[in-house]
Amino acid sequence: MYKSANDKPRESWAPKHPDVRISVEHFGPIEEGEIDLRPLTIFVGPSNTGKTYLAVLVYAIHRILHGFPRFPVSKYHSYFWSGNFNGLDDEIKDILSKLNPEEWPFFFSDLPQIVRDHIQEDLDNPQVLANLLTGELERCFDLETITDMIRVTEKSVGAKINLQINGEEQSLWNFHMSMTESGVESEGKIENAMLLRDEFHDLSSYEETIMGIRDSLEHEFFNKKGGAEREEEMIYLLRDLINVMAYPEKGKPSGIYYLPADRSGIMHSHRVISSSLMARSTRAGLERFPELPTFSGVTADFLEHLILYDQSRVRSDVRAHQDIRRNMKNIADRLENKTLGGRIQAISASPGGYPGFVYRPRDMKHDIRLSRTSSMVSELASVVLFIRGSVEDGDTLIIEEPEAHLHPAAQTEMAAVLADLVGAGVRVVITTHSDWLLQEVGNLMRQGELEEKAGKSEVSSAGTLRPRDVGVWLFHRDKTDRGSTVREVPFDRVGGIEPSDYEDIAEELYNRSAELQNRLEEAGDTDAGDTE
Repeated sequence: MYKSANDKPRESWAPKHPDVRISVEHFGPIEEGEIDLRPLTIFVGPSNTGKTYLAVLVYAIHRILHGFPRFPVSKYHSYFWSGNFNGLDDEIKDILSKLNPEEWPFFFSDLPQIVRDHIQEDLDNPQVLANLLTGELERCFDLETITDMIRVTEKSVGAKINLQINGEEQSLWNFHMSMTESGVESEGKIENAMLLRDEFHDLSSYEETIMGIRDSLEHEFFNKKGGAEREEEMIYLLRDLINVMAYPEKGKPSGIYYLPADRSGIMHSHRVISSSLMARSTRAGLERFPELPTFSGVTADFLEHLILYDQSRVRSDVRAHQDIRRNMKNIADRLENKTLGGRIQAISASPGGYPGFVYRPRDMKHDIRLSRTSSMVSELASVVLFIRGSVEDGDTLIIEEPEAHLHPAAQTEMAAVLADLVGAGVRVVITTHSDWLLQEVGNLMRQGELEEKAGKSEVSSAGTLRPRDVGVWLFHRDKTDRGSTVREVPFDRVGGIEPSDYEDIAEELYNRSAELQNRLEEAGDTDAGDTE
C-alpha cells in the first residue's frame, strides 16, 4: 500500500470537490450570471429569476459527465471500444510506474495518446458532449427543443453556457457552448495539468484499483491471452485507470440527486402515480393512452428513486463504506428526531412491489400514511430517505426550497442538517426564500470561523461551516425587462449572508408598521377629544 507524508485516517478524510465555475448568458430567465460551486451553494432571490434553471443545469452537466471529472469523460466512454489498441498494454504499464509516488507528478500528457485524442475530440465535436448536454437539458426541462429555453433579446438570439473546472491551484479544462435556433456550437480545452502529486490525495483510495490492474497485467493467465481477447481486456483495465485519474475523489464517478420543489405532492401520491405507470407500461396500456403527459426529467428521476427505493438492500461490508453509511444514517436520524418527532419507513405492498412510505410518531405503535400527515412531514420524508439510503460522500445533493412548509425553528434545524452533510463530504446545492435559514447558516459560518481561529481549520466539526465552503448567489431582476442577473452575496461577520433586498423588505415593513401605528394613535386621540 502506498503511503504519503500527508496520509490521514479515513475517519477524518473527506473528498475534495473540484472547483466548478459555471456562467450563462440569455439562459431562460437569466440575462447573465456566473457562479462557482462550493461545498454548500445557496441560490436566493424572487421567484421566476432562474434559480431552478441554474440548479437544473448543474444537475444536467453532472449527469452527462458522472460528476465533475479532472478531464471530460462523457458517460458513453466512446474511446473504450474504438480505435487501434496495439501496444496499449505497454503504455498502461508505463502509466502504472508513474503512479508510484517516487515518479510523481503525473500530468495529463502522461495518459496514452489515443485516450487524449478521443477526449479532446469529444470536447470539440458538438455531436458528442454538446449534444449530450442539450439532450439532457431537454429531458430535464421537458422541452420539445433546446431553443425553448433561449432568452431572445434585441442584442442576442442565442444562449451561452461556459464551464470551467479547476484543481488545486491550477486550471484543468473548460467547455463553451452556444445555442441558437440554427444549431449548437462548442469548443473546449484541456490543460496539461498535474493529475496527481504527493500532497493532493490520500493514496489509499487508489490502492484497490491500481493494484488490481497491476495484478491483471502480471498474471500468467492474462499474459497467455492474445489478439482481440487481450485487447478487450486492456480496454477494461484502461477504463478502470481512467476512472481513478478522472475521479480521484472517490476513484469512480460520483452520484447526484435532485429533490424538486413539488416533492411533497409526489410523496402523497407516488403510489397512485406508480400504479398508473405500471398499467400504462404494457403495449395494451400504451394503445389505450396514445398521448401521455410527461414529467420533467428531474421529477421523473426523483419518482424513479422512490419506486426503486429498497430500505433493506445490502450494502458493501467494506469498513470505510460502513462508516460513510453510518454518517448518513446519523444525519437522517437527527432530522427525524429533532424536526419530525418520528421516523420515516418504507413498506412494500407485496414482495417485489414498489414501496410505500409511512410515518411513525415518537412513542406511538402505529404507522400513518404520508397522505395523512402534515405537509412538513411529507416535505421532509424524501430528504430523510435520500440521505439514509442513497447519498454518499463525494455525491451532490440538490434540494429546492428545503424550508418549504417548515416552522421557523425547523428551518434553522434544516441549516444544521445541511452543515452536517457538508461535513460528511456531500456537496449541497439549495434554492431558498428563507431568511431564517440564511440567518442560521450565517451563525454556523461564524462558528466555523471561530474554529479556524482556534487552529481547527482542516475539517469543520458537526454543526459548523467554514466561511470559504459556503457560497450564496442572489438572482436579481431590475425594473427593466432585461431578465435577471446573478451576483455573489459576500459573508459579513456582522450582517451574515442576508441579501440586501431582504433588508429593504424588512425596513419597508417596519416603516409601514410605524406609520400605521402613528395613524392609529392619532385616530385614537381625535376620537377621545370628540367624546369629551
